[in-house]
Amino acid sequence: MSTSPKRIKFILFLIVFTDMMGFSLLFPLFPKTLEFFLFKGDDVLFRMFYSAANLLSFGGDTKYTFVLFGGILGSIYSFLQFIAAPIWGRLSDHSGRRAILIFTTLGNTIGYILWLFSSQFWMFVLSRVITGMMGGNLSVASAAMADQTDEKSRAAGMGFLGAGIGLGFVMGPLLGGISSQWTFLDFLHQEGSVVVFPASAFFAILVSLLTVILVYIFLPQNKPEVIPEKEIHPFLSLGKIESRNLVRISLLNLLFVLSFSGFEFVVNFFLSDSFHFSPKEIGFTFLYIGIIIILVQGGVVRRLSGKISEKRISLYGALLVVIGMGLLVSLGTSFAGLFVSLFFLAFGSALVNPGLSSFASLESGRGDLGRSLGLFRSFGSLGRAVSPVVFSLLYFQKGPSLAFFVSFVLLIGFGILLFTQKEKTT
Repeated sequence: MSTSPKRIKFILFLIVFTDMMGFSLLFPLFPKTLEFFLFKGDDVLFRMFYSAANLLSFGGDTKYTFVLFGGILGSIYSFLQFIAAPIWGRLSDHSGRRAILIFTTLGNTIGYILWLFSSQFWMFVLSRVITGMMGGNLSVASAAMADQTDEKSRAAGMGFLGAGIGLGFVMGPLLGGISSQWTFLDFLHQEGSVVVFPASAFFAILVSLLTVILVYIFLPQNKPEVIPEKEIHPFLSLGKIESRNLVRISLLNLLFVLSFSGFEFVVNFFLSDSFHFSPKEIGFTFLYIGIIIILVQGGVVRRLSGKISEKRISLYGALLVVIGMGLLVSLGTSFAGLFVSLFFLAFGSALVNPGLSSFASLESGRGDLGRSLGLFRSFGSLGRAVSPVVFSLLYFQKGPSLAFFVSFVLLIGFGILLFTQKEKTT
């Protein structure tokens, strides 16, 4: 079997596509799923979460309780990704990308099986804990892509990988919304043995199994040479990292993810609450966002790669997301204003993400890509761990307008700091 770099890149594209599709299936279902558990309210762990939400509410509007509830749950998931992603990345430097990808995708499958049978809230939380712990796939896949590229083609490779992520991001919510209307497993839900929307969870299991098969059959083993390191988690050795640029770029990633993922998290609830979108309609909204991301990362980024710097690609993206968030704050209550702002936000983020990833990878040695990109992704996961609680609390207190305005201000700060960031040291 041929293991040419071109073939491996396409396999990595398929891996992140199926992995992201399985992960994002839940997005349009999240509001209604949490409402289901709020309605049941018969679980000890549920009552603990609900008490935490009440402690954080400070008199906020109770109609947003499920938003804050989801924020707490989302933060737990992302905090586990923050812990796990660099560990998987570092282990992949030692053991090879293929072995770690097989392990993490199998773990995701187990998490989705638990999701299917989550008739109780504690089982749903456990499923999110497992999938959060297995959340190192993107850092390992990014390192594998970096293995196949040189410095000039790095941004194009990351853009191609980003297109796979974007396509999965499109198909996941779309199929999640569509599969929520499938009824062939509803009899199990009526018996109380499975979660609400069981067909969607079942579909996520199938998609995750497909990812395992793709990795096992098609991805060749690769064991790069590495520099020995005692600390497996890069946060334990931040002071020893030679490239201070890498640390600063990772901090920029934290700020961008904190501000942008806060918007990403609450927009599901915003569409459900303000526009009364069904899971299927939320899915089609994500389709719109994802198509833009695919076209930009699969076309625009690949054409810009090698012609302008990774920093400049990211700066163009930062400008667009600031414009988009500003439009959302001022015009987002109208249907037209919503979709115009989403266009700029999707276009901009599609430039920032591969631009920053490539920027970070250029600050690492060939044998240290897993650790370096694990550090970079870990800072992003830390942002995702903080943002759900912070932005759902803002949403809880004042509705979506305050949450989106804070995101707008943070994105302006990100753009300014990115502008002052030095490019690769020599």
